[in-house]
Amino acid sequence: MEYVEKFEGERAKVYERRIGKMIPFYSGIMELVAIYLLEKTPKNGKILSVGCGTGADFKKLLEIAPDKFSITGLDPSPEMIQQAERKFPHLKFVCSTISELPAIPEYDSITLLFVLHFLPDDGAKLSILKEIHSRLKPNGSFILFDLFDPEPEAREELFQNIKSYLKNFQGWEEEAVEVYLKRVFELHRIPKERYETLLTEAGFSGSVQKFESLHVGGWIAVK
Repeated sequence: MEYVEKFEGERAKVYERRIGKMIPFYSGIMELVAIYLLEKTPKNGKILSVGCGTGADFKKLLEIAPDKFSITGLDPSPEMIQQAERKFPHLKFVCSTISELPAIPEYDSITLLFVLHFLPDDGAKLSILKEIHSRLKPNGSFILFDLFDPEPEAREELFQNIKSYLKNFQGWEEEAVEVYLKRVFELHRIPKERYETLLTEAGFSGSVQKFESLHVGGWIAVK
């Protein structure tokens, strides 16, 4: 059975506001994603946002290229899709998992932003990457951002840096930071090197790490 991380009720309502405070440099990352899509996707090309949430994944792209691409948002949470539809009524949204989409290569670019760490590395991560690969056109681009697991010897210092960042620049209270970091440790994070292995196993011909800051990494792979 395909793994689905549920965003319902209050968790769905506050998602977009909270993720901007939880992910270091989140706004800048979304701008990078927009630039990568702008440069990698042909005019009138089709973009699929897997796990699109409330639509933040392509909000920045629409600011700089509102009519240049055909964008489809995909998310298994009805409440997240409903929010996205209210904000972007002119876009197409599908409430499902990627495995439920037609298995044909029709997208020029696909994004998967801060989703993979919810899936266990027991075949679930590889499965979704294969599903993405099969729906990309030849030479299509895949943009992946995720929370990775740092090297053991660097872990303590890194998480102290994250704690300091959240407290000093995002205004988090000590208790909230501790709860958040505990949750991060429960996520299915993997080392940076594992991403390249998974992308290769999924069928991508090449991948390049484009971003790294604290425990956030970004990759672009090509079909």
